[in-house]
Amino acid sequence: MPAPEIVRRAFEVFTPDLEAPPPLTLRGGNAVDGYDRPEPFDPARDQPTDAYLEGFTFWGLGYLDARSWRHYLPRLIDYTLRRPDNPAMVVDALVQSLRPPDRYPPRLASLSPEQEAVVIAFLEQVAVGDVASGVRDEAQQALEEWWLPNPRSRPTSEEIEAARQAPVRYRLHDGGLYRLEIPETLHGSGARDIPEESRRVEAWGGLLRGDAHTVIAVNVSPIEARSLADAVQARSVLYRDAPTERAVDVRGARQAHRLEGLTCGDSPAEPQVLTLLVADTGRSLVTLSIRAWPRDDVARDVERIASSFELTTL
Repeated sequence: MPAPEIVRRAFEVFTPDLEAPPPLTLRGGNAVDGYDRPEPFDPARDQPTDAYLEGFTFWGLGYLDARSWRHYLPRLIDYTLRRPDNPAMVVDALVQSLRPPDRYPPRLASLSPEQEAVVIAFLEQVAVGDVASGVRDEAQQALEEWWLPNPRSRPTSEEIEAARQAPVRYRLHDGGLYRLEIPETLHGSGARDIPEESRRVEAWGGLLRGDAHTVIAVNVSPIEARSLADAVQARSVLYRDAPTERAVDVRGARQAHRLEGLTCGDSPAEPQVLTLLVADTGRSLVTLSIRAWPRDDVARDVERIASSFELTTL
């Protein structure tokens, strides 16, 4: 398919996505990458000019939800076929976003057959043409991994379901002041002190049930820095809406509260569930946070992790 026809077809088959403002813009994704809160779509500031794409695609594209990603795909395809020099690595980011593994909620698997046909034609143009020669091999790999018949890395619906139903294995982690069970598919960063914030943090991240990215963190701070009631109130702002809150029993704690609700995550279109346990040891506040996807199978794992949390000393 000639390049002009690929662009024409891209704008045609992605019309519904193009016409709706993206929940998360490339500018917003770039802000998320910098640990800032994304601003909502602004018709003036988010005009998809070449300068805009060059300024925000490389760092912002990876954070977009499926709907926002589809909104930008035809514009990025058009840019690539017009700018083979690829001055700001826009094409690198685009081709990388077309490679597995898919994320959850899925982006690659969200395309219609007509949209997939355009993506295949585009990747073939990059793989064998004069467009962004630096990513030819990656475009070919994307085709072989996901888009061509008999793909190497595109799971079937049966394989996805089998991964979700497979038993999750856990390991018991002893953090000195606390213990909890961690899924073996989540990898830790190690404990580190943050003196300027008067806290110590340890975190783990990875996939649960094959495709659900999950983050666990434990923060320890001195009780003098903030009371349990103040800590609960401060953490309530992390939620999209008012969270549910209740007193709970945590072994080894004088008192503890549990908060649960939806948080925006990277994109407002893909809210995540945030579970918090804030426990008072008498000398320290120990906070367990679990950020995961609102899915029944994942919720069972979150409950096991939360139930295993205990303090080892008062």
